[in-house]
Amino acid sequence: MIYPLVDLPSSYKQNNLGVVLRDLVIRYKPSKIIEFGVLHAYSSIHMAQGLQQNLNRGHIIACDLWGKYDYNHTTMDVAQKNIDDARLSHYVTFWQADYYQWLENPCKFNLLHLDLSNDGDIIEQTLTKLAPQIDAGAVIIFEGGSKERDNVDWMKKYNKRPINPLQKKFGFEILDERFPSISIATKSCLNQR
Repeated sequence: MIYPLVDLPSSYKQNNLGVVLRDLVIRYKPSKIIEFGVLHAYSSIHMAQGLQQNLNRGHIIACDLWGKYDYNHTTMDVAQKNIDDARLSHYVTFWQADYYQWLENPCKFNLLHLDLSNDGDIIEQTLTKLAPQIDAGAVIIFEGGSKERDNVDWMKKYNKRPINPLQKKFGFEILDERFPSISIATKSCLNQR
């Protein structure tokens, strides 16, 4: 049974992009999801709903810096409460982890959801380093990729490298252009470049 979501803050919320994440989990049927950038667990809840629809198969390791991130953050306790309130806690385990450290020695996964302060450098490092896993069938979903998302204030203020121009190099697909946009990298996408 899918329980209604509490009103959780998320950049995905304004265009109901959590449904896109849920549907991707239903489509790809991952047994192991790694998520970086949890905040209030909006995306974790939607992906857990997808696992629930997949006959209760799969698990999410949801990682964040929590209070160690200088910008928009919350606590692991808040995220855990939100998962508990949605009655999805058996699908999600929260960890405190640094993405760059994990990327140096990544574990195997079927689906990675990356919702950090994504910019072109993060996405290039990710798609380069994780290419062997993508070639083996893993799917990477990330926030951003559209030209609109590349032009948000903080990207300009901090002179961050845009993501959209990397589409030609890596062949990822922008699944949903609605702000902040969601992109996907799969074996078939990367083989078409």
